[in-house]
Amino acid sequence: MPSPVKTAVQDIRRLQKITAVLTRHGFSAVARRAGLGRFLPDTRADGEFSGDEDDKALIGEDRSAAALRFRRVLEDLGPTFVKLGQVLSTRPDLVPREFIDELKKLQDQVGPMELEVVHRQIEASLGKEVEECFEYFDEKPLAAASIGQVHRATTVEGQECVVKVQRAGIQEQIRSDLDILYYLARILEATIEEVELYSPTDIVREFEKAILAELDFRMEAQNIQEFGNNFADVQEVSVPEVYEDYTTVEVLTMEFIEANKLSSIEGGSEDADQVLKTLLDAMVKMVLYDGFFHGDPHPGNILVRDDLSLVFIDFGLMGRLSASQQDDLISLILNVLAGDADAISRALLRMGRPVGRVNLREFRADVERIRNKYIEATVGEIDVSQFIQEVMDAAQYHKIRLNPNYAVLTKTAATIEGIMRSLKPDMDVMELGMPYARDLALRRFSARKIAQSAIKTAVGFSSFVTKVPQQMDQVLMDMESGNLTITVRNESLDQMGETLNTMGTRLFLGVIAAGLAVVSAILIQPYDMAIRGVPIMLVIALLAAGGATMLFWWALGWHVAASRRGKKLRLEPLMRLFRRK
Repeated sequence: MPSPVKTAVQDIRRLQKITAVLTRHGFSAVARRAGLGRFLPDTRADGEFSGDEDDKALIGEDRSAAALRFRRVLEDLGPTFVKLGQVLSTRPDLVPREFIDELKKLQDQVGPMELEVVHRQIEASLGKEVEECFEYFDEKPLAAASIGQVHRATTVEGQECVVKVQRAGIQEQIRSDLDILYYLARILEATIEEVELYSPTDIVREFEKAILAELDFRMEAQNIQEFGNNFADVQEVSVPEVYEDYTTVEVLTMEFIEANKLSSIEGGSEDADQVLKTLLDAMVKMVLYDGFFHGDPHPGNILVRDDLSLVFIDFGLMGRLSASQQDDLISLILNVLAGDADAISRALLRMGRPVGRVNLREFRADVERIRNKYIEATVGEIDVSQFIQEVMDAAQYHKIRLNPNYAVLTKTAATIEGIMRSLKPDMDVMELGMPYARDLALRRFSARKIAQSAIKTAVGFSSFVTKVPQQMDQVLMDMESGNLTITVRNESLDQMGETLNTMGTRLFLGVIAAGLAVVSAILIQPYDMAIRGVPIMLVIALLAAGGATMLFWWALGWHVAASRRGKKLRLEPLMRLFRRK
């Protein structure tokens, strides 16, 4: 286990590298605001940065160019940051569309591990020699990524399989980078007030859970088994079997299934129509019925057998929806098809969590504008991904934070739509979707569902009626005893309070300065004692006057600088820098 000193030195070097990469790609201003100014090469002794040419170039730059440079930053910083970018690409509720489009291009550009290193990893994880586990092990990997790489093999029992081996040292590197990401996130929250809406610490915490789960191959094995159980009765969809005897945290061994790439299917053909229907059936089932769906169904993770059945692989990223979330999603789909802007707005509010005050009238107007834009488009021109993205942008603008599971679903929907259009270029979205919409409506408004909803409502109302008298008694008792407190929040009043606080502070410091000046004037009068002809009280008075002047101008300068930066000094976020959780 590395010593704290060694870890600190490694983290400092890593921060220096991060700063250098940000500066190289023109993000020196970001580095300074993230608290990395000390690592910038052109920082003067007074703390001001002299090389702001790149930052000035950011003004007026379109988002696409900035997004391209941001992607290159993540690629240069390595596996952890590449994975972070891939996770952010699933969050259209947080990241602008131009950045989403660029982050989707992130690929794990790493070379393969040497065969000796792969063997050592397998032997250390399984506790056996490679020859004791596998009769045949292909030297050339099928694929290599930042987390691990995959090899064809045959077990000693004669089962053809693929072996996924975790990259050596990747856990230590990722955990170190996570500590740095927490540090940067908390620096941003403590110094830049406007980033609180996006909650960098929550994003890092969500990313930590995702990537640590991906580092535990046993979690992926459980995902495969759960997904396989959900589709056990669906002959058109299958997943590889997991060989548990050869699966650990760092090694995952699965059945090898002979199948073709999805790209081998010719778009517009009869085979493509059948594959398209199977894929759409599978997606509806996993999202709206099972509540457990593949989070990264790109063409490389979907294979096609000779009988045109589908094989799903790579279950590192999965999404889940609760029963209530599924109901909210079904309501949203039906309301979109019905074109009801008010109902769409209400559904989005139920699916999210307002971070600030939401102007419902403006939010409904934005939703209606987006709806009208796509209703006017012809059927073949309807871009579902673009529609979802614009709705997400509207929610973000109005400070509505959607559940992360919906964000993963958004990415999944966009990926599937791309695959469907490649299979059927002249795809009619409404024609394909209406049969599923009818089934969803029947499910949503079935007698059983209505009865369950009525019972739930009746129970809730009964609880409400029972609790109201007791709660009213409590309110009246607090009012009689003078313990009732009413809090009113208003942005204008908050700003007025800050202004009065600033003015009061300046006035207080001015009074102190004036008092010191008066005292010094009084002390100057008597010249009783002198050293070498210089009155002692005169020296003390001059020092007091000088101190008063410095105190006043320092306070005034500090307040002006703070007002220009738009920052507030808050102790709570700063204290959180010293703890991770």
